[in-house]
Amino acid sequence: MNVGYLCTYTPKELIDGAGFTPVRIFAGDNPISLATAHIQSYACSQARGSFERALKGELDVQAVVFTRCCDTLMRLTDIWERNTDMKVHNLEFPSRIDEKSRNFFIRELEDFVAVLESWGGEITLERVKESLSLYRVLEEKLTRLFEIKPDYEVAIRVQEMNVRDAIKLVDEKLEKAEGSEGRPKVLITGSVCPFVDVYKLFEDAGFALMDDICTGTRFFTFNTPEREIRNMEDVYEYLADKYFNKAPCPTKHFSDDRRFEYILNLAKDCDGVVFLLLKFCEPHFYDYPQLKEKLEEMGKKTLLIELEFPIASYEQLRTRIEAFYEVIE
Repeated sequence: MNVGYLCTYTPKELIDGAGFTPVRIFAGDNPISLATAHIQSYACSQARGSFERALKGELDVQAVVFTRCCDTLMRLTDIWERNTDMKVHNLEFPSRIDEKSRNFFIRELEDFVAVLESWGGEITLERVKESLSLYRVLEEKLTRLFEIKPDYEVAIRVQEMNVRDAIKLVDEKLEKAEGSEGRPKVLITGSVCPFVDVYKLFEDAGFALMDDICTGTRFFTFNTPEREIRNMEDVYEYLADKYFNKAPCPTKHFSDDRRFEYILNLAKDCDGVVFLLLKFCEPHFYDYPQLKEKLEEMGKKTLLIELEFPIASYEQLRTRIEAFYEVIE
């Protein structure tokens, strides 16, 4: 069974450990029509576009996990359950990242395992340990690939496939990967963008890329060291630490400004920063004014690009990106 998910905070290791395949759901590139009867037009097009694909029968998933991030996706849980035949679960990932919420999340993980078993999954310690190991291998290989040269087609494809096949795909790309030294480097930060042609516009303009994108490095950037796993309690403790310390997202509240520090540190070696923000994605837009100011204080050129899916004109994007390249050059 394929289990869909929409957020990088979803513990894919437990889904795979249950014998299911985690499949990330993205908006499509066709106009949104059916979903407008159920979701307001001021909801982001990632949510509306994903639901559109469900209503059109385009998704090969039999269940969907909605992990708490933004208000739109949380309310999409009820809409999805009411209007599809898929199994649905709402995983409450805390918005505030601290010790108290960590204990809450551990209990959520225990409940999630029970849900997966009720869906027909068979979870054993050995299977989960194997999944933990496989995802760590995938994350390390994707990190190496992106250090040589980011490959967004691969990054998006691996989020839609079995982790074992994903590792093989990344291995194939690593054998052929070539760097792009000597180009001005731009950091792209923002929310979801599953359309590879957008990133290609930056490369065509002459940029080397780094990113903090939900469909890019934020999917595979984790900072928790490997540890010995002796029982399921250790699994829950490890997953709580892993996902609490992953590449930070603006939908979470950190006590030490970790989100801003993370972005500013990434931007140190870049010539410019592009905010690639999805229209109506409020958490990312809330960050934008202060983050832009801090980056410009560092001497970085910035550009805001607001997207809505499907993308209406790639040529307009091309013109703006090429103009930004000329500014930096």
